[in-house]
Amino acid sequence: MDPVRGLCYNTTVHTTTAYTPFELVYGFKSEVPSALRETPSVQYNYDNYLTELKGRLQSAHEIARQKLIISKEKSKKYYDKCSEKCEIQVGQKILLFDETVRRGRSKKLSPQYIGPYEVLAVDGVNLTIRKGRTTQKVHVNRVRPFY
Repeated sequence: MDPVRGLCYNTTVHTTTAYTPFELVYGFKSEVPSALRETPSVQYNYDNYLTELKGRLQSAHEIARQKLIISKEKSKKYYDKCSEKCEIQVGQKILLFDETVRRGRSKKLSPQYIGPYEVLAVDGVNLTIRKGRTTQKVHVNRVRPFY
């Protein structure tokens, strides 16, 4: 990445966190040299600067973390709104969508769904399945009933 794009990316406010990446790393907004109209003045001694910087970083990280959680919840709510009705019962056999097909590592004629697996629990749009000796939590959009 060239330096201009890097500076542009690091000094642009992200919609999810409401902060710039530069501000989250360094604790203050970046100052572009062309934007300085007067010489900067020293406002802190070493101890005051460290305590204020630590406080600013902690509050910025906490706010960004909260905004990320809210954004993830919105995304999940939107994804779940488009999900299919869950008509799968506990103990039923299901087939699981093979992720390698989506990534393009599999052959064209290989099966898209693998399994069968047994459903251990149904929690809204999420299913807990037994996959060998382990259990896995999957979304209902990734499974199909096994007949």
